[in-house]
Amino acid sequence: MLALFGLGRKPVAGQLKSKLPVVNSFVALAMTAGGPRGSVCVETIGVRSLTVSALPGVKTGGTGVFSYENAHGRFRFSSRCVDVRSAAVFALPERIETLQTFSGAQARTAVRLDATVPAQWRFAPSGRGSGDFVRASLTDISRSGASLIVDRDVKKGTFVETRFAISTVATPLVLLGEVMRSEAIESTKKTSLGLRFQGVKPDEDRAIMEYINRRQAERRNRGLA
Repeated sequence: MLALFGLGRKPVAGQLKSKLPVVNSFVALAMTAGGPRGSVCVETIGVRSLTVSALPGVKTGGTGVFSYENAHGRFRFSSRCVDVRSAAVFALPERIETLQTFSGAQARTAVRLDATVPAQWRFAPSGRGSGDFVRASLTDISRSGASLIVDRDVKKGTFVETRFAISTVATPLVLLGEVMRSEAIESTKKTSLGLRFQGVKPDEDRAIMEYINRRQAERRNRGLA
C-alpha cells in the first residue's frame, strides 16, 4: 500500500543493476546469526526483490549475505528475507559491495552463453550416469552451471548427467549436475532445469570457458551479441 503513495522502498538504483547476479546463476548465500548457508539458484529479479531457490532453514525476517560473480566482477551484499514459500524472496539491496572488478579476459570468462545448444541427458543417481542419454538442449551455459531443457519434470536435488559437443572434433563434454530449480515452460510444455555442475575437472573448466568465448565471438561477428 505504501508503494502506491510513493512511500515504499524505492527500486534498486540504475547504477547497481550491473552489479546484481544473473538470473539462473548460482550464488553463495549465508544467513547471519548462525543460520544456514549454501549455494542457491537465482530464479527471478524484480524491481524490489529477487527470488532464489529455497535453502533449508531460511526464515522470513532473517538476513542473508550473498556472494557471487557476474560479467562485471565479484560482489557481495546483505539483504532481508521477506517471504519463504517454495522459494525464498529477498529485498533488493540499497548497496552492493564490489570485491573485484573484471576487465578484458576476466570479463569474457565470467559471462554466460546466451544461446541454445543441442544436448543429451540422463539420470545420475549416486553421482554416476545410468541408462541411455535422451535428447535435450542447454541454455545459459557457464562454468558453474546451465539451464537444461527436457521433456519431463525432474525434482530439485536430483543428479543428472548432461552431454554436449564443444567442437566438431573434440569429444563431447559429459558433466554431472545437481537440479537446483525445476520450472515448467508453458509455451512448449517442456521443463527448464537449473543445473549446478559438480566435480568439474580443470581441463573441463577450461574447455567450457573456451567454448563460451568462442561462441560469443561467433555471435558478435553475426551481430547477435
